[in-house]
Amino acid sequence: MEDLNRNRIIQAADELFNKRGYKSVTISDIAEKLGMSKKTIYQYFSGKEEIATSVIETVFRRISVQFDTLKQDDDHPIAELCASLEQVKTEVARLHPLFLEDIQKLLPDLWQKVEEFRAQRILQIESSIKEAQKMGAATDVDARLATVIFLETVQSLIRPDTLSRHGFTASEALGALIDIFIKGITQVPHK
Repeated sequence: MEDLNRNRIIQAADELFNKRGYKSVTISDIAEKLGMSKKTIYQYFSGKEEIATSVIETVFRRISVQFDTLKQDDDHPIAELCASLEQVKTEVARLHPLFLEDIQKLLPDLWQKVEEFRAQRILQIESSIKEAQKMGAATDVDARLATVIFLETVQSLIRPDTLSRHGFTASEALGALIDIFIKGITQVPHK
């Protein structure tokens, strides 16, 4: 029952944070959404910051599962990379930019964890590109530079003002970015 309640709290907070941002959600809001008391929430979490950390760590776990298969499967590195980037797209598209902005501004320790997680993914994507290059399945593009450009573009696309003014969703934009990225590293570059 303890894990069930804890998971319910994380899920409710996830929904609220990704609808209204971190700053605008209170423990009372989470309790009300769940039909439980604030006291019950405090039995599982010390406060809103710990709940936000759990929400982000849940996202990390879902992304990591896909990236961990990169190391284990014998599939083609480009196919593995595509599957992993699709998982990143799914998770990033769910995260509301306001929630991420609030974390960056209000929870610097948690934001540091986000940055560290991102750095780990850079190394994994770079490694997959290099593996594909060894197999002759990717161009001789600088793997690290291509990865950094990709992830920085993801960061800019999820800003709230970037896509809405052009009529695109985060999922649509990230899907197009993945397609462009994969085609760019697998086709002969023009000079």
